[in-house]
Amino acid sequence: MDVIERRFLALASGPRALTLDCAALGCGLPAAVKPIDEVRVLLLKRQTSWVTKNAVWRDLVRRAHATPDPWTIVAAAMMMPGLKHIGGKFRSRYPGDRNDLDSEILEGFLQALDLADDGAQKVYGQLYWAAFRRAHEACNREVRLAMSRSELDDTVVTSSPVAGHPDLVLAGAMLEGAVTPAQADLVSDVLLDHDERSVAAERLGISRYQVSCRLDSATRHLAGYLKTGSSAA
Repeated sequence: MDVIERRFLALASGPRALTLDCAALGCGLPAAVKPIDEVRVLLLKRQTSWVTKNAVWRDLVRRAHATPDPWTIVAAAMMMPGLKHIGGKFRSRYPGDRNDLDSEILEGFLQALDLADDGAQKVYGQLYWAAFRRAHEACNREVRLAMSRSELDDTVVTSSPVAGHPDLVLAGAMLEGAVTPAQADLVSDVLLDHDERSVAAERLGISRYQVSCRLDSATRHLAGYLKTGSSAA
């Protein structure tokens, strides 16, 4: 989010600063061409009506679809106060790294922006709640993963019929077919070696969300294997 904010401020400054023709948009906007940072300040004012805000956001969606660079960055920065507000609401519930939560929120917004209808009413609300839902889902997923890791640790230490060094247990689970080699590699890298999920995502060419989903599936299979000593789970 900090990177997006810096890029936005750079786009809003200098002799070639990006602007919006507020006079053309109408809907209560000032009859003037305004730099994008001034437009954001206007959108944040309580007295600015939803009709005015929606006019700006419909224009931002159209621009982001037509010219992703730089207007996707501009749209994300325009939403940044809202995205940070979402992060503040969920930060205490998220057991993982704060930057991962911010990335999930931003990804939720960007996916919604890509699919948004620039003719829809209350576009801002649709984009905001898409990011909110993504944060909620990420929290629930990370809590499940944390519980799965705890369950794995407890099972290995206390009652597992295949207890031993975690790497050997993981290898045994793979050989028994409880997890695939790809799942075993991911569990080893992220859960045992404590690599960042962003690193694993970059290496595999997938998103952090997909990494988390694959880990969730792998840990469920491992938990069943550790309890039964077979791949039946």
